[in-house]
Order: sequence, then C-alpha cells, then structure tokens
Amino acid sequence: MLLTTPTVLLAVASFAAVSQGSVIKARAETHQVTLVNNCVSGNPVFLYEGNDKQGSGTVSGPLRGGVAWMDSYGDCQSSGVNCGIVEFTLINESNLDPNGNPYQNSADYSLLTGTAWATTSCDTYNMNFDFNGDGCNKGPGACTGNSAAQCPGAYLGSATEGGAPTQCVADNVGITITFC
Repeated sequence: MLLTTPTVLLAVASFAAVSQGSVIKARAETHQVTLVNNCVSGNPVFLYEGNDKQGSGTVSGPLRGGVAWMDSYGDCQSSGVNCGIVEFTLINESNLDPNGNPYQNSADYSLLTGTAWATTSCDTYNMNFDFNGDGCNKGPGACTGNSAAQCPGAYLGSATEGGAPTQCVADNVGITITFC
C-alpha cells in the first residue's frame, strides 16, 4: 500500500499530539491569599487548617478552614477572637467531596459574640473580600457594621446559622482581603 502525502502528515501530526500530550502535566493546585491593611494599627494575618498564622502568601494544595483577622488590633486575640474575621476555604473543583461533588471556594464574614468567643462584644473594623481567578471574581460587598444590611452574608451575634457564604467553583482561586 502506498501512503499518500496527506496520510503521512496525518500520521505524523497524530504521533506528535500523543507524544506531547504525555509530557504535559497538570498545573499544581495553588491559592494566593493577599491581605491589605488600611488600618492605623494591627497586622493582617491568616491561618488555615494545620498551619500557624502568617501574612500574605501562596498556599500549595487545598486551603481549608482559613481565618483572617487584624492581629494586635484593639482587643483582638489569637485566631481573631473578639474581632471581625473573614472565614474562607479555597479548593480546586477536581477535589471531590464524599458524594462525588466538586468542592467550592467559599468565604464569609463572621462577627460572632457570646460564650463561644468568651466575650459579649466584638471589635469591628471594615472588611472586604473578593475572589481572584478565572470564573471566580466576586465578593459580597464590604462589611462596614454589625448588621445584615451593613455586613452582607455575615454570621452575626451569637447565631452560628443564618450567614450566607459567597461561593464559586474554579481552580487555583485566590482571595484578596482588605481591612479598614
């Protein structure tokens, strides 16, 4: 059988595509956390599951149980106790929950008070967050006070239900959190 020029070119192109496909590697999961401090005192920090508090940075792999707050601001204590916080999870959609569904990137404001926080008041400062990434560029709007109207989607007072986290599904999403 005589191979014609188009057949040979098709065979070479197919081989090249398969060869290059085996070399391409999936991009590793990373999440950029950017903390912006517009306050006159304190330092913006965050921590997440199994890690110590830190400033802005890139996290390799899933970021679960993130909490950001202003350290050394007013009566703020470790993990944001006595202060307003932003809670967040950043995880690629390729990670599946036990039911086989993709996880979602999620964040919310929390201005909780009461026995769980060992206080009856909360030092608050303005907070804002936005997700950064392909198909995931949103936030609920700024949190400027201790009410549902002033702090969209926040968990308020002593109620641990009633908040509305902002969620989206995309890979390698980051978050920018601004204080004051």
